Amino acid sequence: MNLSEKSLIWPEPLRPGDKVALVAPSSPVSAGELETAVESLELLDLEPIVMPGCRSHRGYLSGSDIRRAEDLNNAFASDDIRGIFCLRGGYGSMRILPLLDYDMIGKNPKILVGYSDITVLHTAINRLCGFVTFHGPMPGAGYSQLDDFSLDSLKHVLLHEKSNYPIINPPHHHLKVLYPGYARGRLTGGNLSLLAGTLGSPYEADTRGSLLFIEEVNEEPYRLDRALTSLALAGKFRDCSGIILGTFTGCSGRNQKSVSEDAGNPEASPEVMDIIREVVLPWKKPVLFNLQAGHIYPQLTLPMGAVTALDLNMPNSANISVL
Repeated sequence: MNLSEKSLIWPEPLRPGDKVALVAPSSPVSAGELETAVESLELLDLEPIVMPGCRSHRGYLSGSDIRRAEDLNNAFASDDIRGIFCLRGGYGSMRILPLLDYDMIGKNPKILVGYSDITVLHTAINRLCGFVTFHGPMPGAGYSQLDDFSLDSLKHVLLHEKSNYPIINPPHHHLKVLYPGYARGRLTGGNLSLLAGTLGSPYEADTRGSLLFIEEVNEEPYRLDRALTSLALAGKFRDCSGIILGTFTGCSGRNQKSVSEDAGNPEASPEVMDIIREVVLPWKKPVLFNLQAGHIYPQLTLPMGAVTALDLNMPNSANISVL
């Protein structure tokens, strides 16, 4: 078996009454957003522990790099804390990567939830600590406001034992096969800008034999082109077994629709689809488009690092399964 087909450790599921940490590794939140995050975790019958940095502000960062890293390290080190929820994305997680205690974190696998800027924590912890993390909605936005599909997807992976299950888009959000084939491997990736930003560092996504998931929001087509081309030049498409493209909301040229504006017709703007055809498809890997994960609702929660199968061999059919 290829090492990329061996699943990473799956953290223990959360139970009613478990203490979970709220951390702010990226941008700050308001007092109201913090209160909303606390209420979100209480909605899941969890006991939120607000780490000190959640109430800090330092310009566009939630406190100093040392403070933000200490909060994450302390949350993983605490025997009382069973899971960790990132308040929001924004910017800042990249700056704390060298300050995290990966040896200690690897000995204390816990549920970690977030997306967007949290992409770099997923790729670093998957690669250096050896356990699955969860790409999903953050509590600062309010779990009570989530649609049923998004909340059910989140609860399915956080509150239940690991099992094999299909990853299914919400109703009326159709997947599109851009290149047929079959692939399997550990699921890696996340937000495109963060994937490109960590290239050449010890924290970059390891795509060897993996399924590479990519999503983005509010970027001009030329910026998408640059980031995707950077991944290509770094061998990320060469090395992966297959590619799952999420939604690219707002990533269209002037006077063009966003990718997700018509959910029943998953077509990117002409510029975006041209970039995908010219930069991604020539690698001749199985490619799926319009998975509803990332900056979009309804939103799937994805287990990053879990072995996943992508079957695009049947005409007009796409199947994704966590193994």
